[in-house]
Amino acid sequence: MDAASEKSPQRIGARAMLIAFCVTLGTWTYGFTWNSVGVALPHMQGTFSATTDQISWIMIGFVIGSAIMTASIGWLSTRFGRREVYLAALAFYTVTLFGCSQATTLNEAVIWRVLQGFSGAPLIPLGQSIAVNAFPPGRHSQATSLWALGFVTGNVVAPTLAGILIEEFSWPWIFYVNIPVGVLVFVAAWFLIPKSAKSPVPLDWFGFTTLILGVGMLQLMLARGERLDWFESREIVIEALVAGLSLYLFLAHSLTAKRPFIDLSLFLDRNFALGQFFIFLVGVFLYLPLLLLPLLLQQVAGYPAVETGYLLMPRGIGSVLGLLIMSQVRDRVDPRPILCFGLVLAAVPTWEMAHWTAEVRPWDVIWTNFLHGCSAGAIWAPLNTLTLSRLDKRVQDQGFALFYLNFDIGSAIGTAAIIGLHARHSQINHALLSEHINPFNELLRSERLPEIWEMAESRGLAALDNEVSRQAVVIAYNNSFLVTAIVIALLIPLVLVFRHGAWNAEPEDVPQSQVAASSSGD
Repeated sequence: MDAASEKSPQRIGARAMLIAFCVTLGTWTYGFTWNSVGVALPHMQGTFSATTDQISWIMIGFVIGSAIMTASIGWLSTRFGRREVYLAALAFYTVTLFGCSQATTLNEAVIWRVLQGFSGAPLIPLGQSIAVNAFPPGRHSQATSLWALGFVTGNVVAPTLAGILIEEFSWPWIFYVNIPVGVLVFVAAWFLIPKSAKSPVPLDWFGFTTLILGVGMLQLMLARGERLDWFESREIVIEALVAGLSLYLFLAHSLTAKRPFIDLSLFLDRNFALGQFFIFLVGVFLYLPLLLLPLLLQQVAGYPAVETGYLLMPRGIGSVLGLLIMSQVRDRVDPRPILCFGLVLAAVPTWEMAHWTAEVRPWDVIWTNFLHGCSAGAIWAPLNTLTLSRLDKRVQDQGFALFYLNFDIGSAIGTAAIIGLHARHSQINHALLSEHINPFNELLRSERLPEIWEMAESRGLAALDNEVSRQAVVIAYNNSFLVTAIVIALLIPLVLVFRHGAWNAEPEDVPQSQVAASSSGD
């Protein structure tokens, strides 16, 4: 092969584009449902006459079901074939959409949501794997970026579209609207997605059981911990012990078994091992502003829910823009500088948020969220390619599944940790600020202070206490954003540890079966 042909971009056929569009649309349905249910929870709470703690199981059930299945995707795709598992998951997921819409009791809704998370989990790693393998080896980054647009777009439009559907019709319509999409994607996938190799690999029952039990108990503990005051609760202690023992047994068994449930040879690849650690920390910290900002804007800054939604929209726009730009970047470009740039884009606005006051201006929210969105595109595609592009096709699906399982676990741990940290800092800050509220503080005698802050009256003391609580919460938000910014910045030097050239693996690094599967999309 001469130099000119080596540098020329590999052609992407129409079939490959259709396959990528098909699985992207499948990913869109998953992202839309995941985000729209959060908007519908208050309405579902009224329908089922449930308390806040009870209705939260609508979300908890989905997370637990998704975590259990994600751990199993690698073996399932090896045993039954990637195409078959994807089609089965899509069909079952579409059925659960109808089941959720028809639920008349909370128990029914929770059961259907567990099944929905269980069946929908393969749509993410297998969808990306199918899209990547449909494109030529030199265009894998472009395939990843185009596929990620489905998930991001679903996240962007979900809150607004779900609000319109709920307002005009009712909450079941957030599920109804996705049923035709699921049917369409299933029919298209049936004809477009090529068959993949199958291997009659026996199931390692001990490894499978301990991994599923450990991940399930860990997710349940993280979801319930804040409500039950963590280790003050016997339930949380039991769940932590079961999770820890199960994961220990799984690891010990995997290191000694001849055919473990998870092929640990994956971690012999330095990029893959480092990428798992990287995506875990990205899950812990990168998306925390998305959780904290709506609470800050509504509970502290006083923005109404509708205006909060509009202020957060630039994040989605930035994500789409970042992924579109990444899809045009040639795969032969070293991804490490792009990943570093993405981390900087994430750290700078988060550092700025750490200096906000209670009077948050709209422009401050808009530009920081836009940069956060752009950083998602500049982080996700390079990290995917650095971590997963060199995997042998034999273990590729396991690699994708582990990648997303680590991200999910990191997100759950990060959410639980930041909520606990925020609550603790709010209490500490309130106690420290209250020490300065006394008759001997000259600042409280200033004529510029509001008249309602009169310490001689009970009404004035109550107003002062409210303001102290408000400022204590703001400082707690600042601390959370500060920790997030520092950790994201500390990830930047780790990027240099990734092996250079992983984006464009040499021919001997790419199995011939993978090349054949990729070129079949042309």
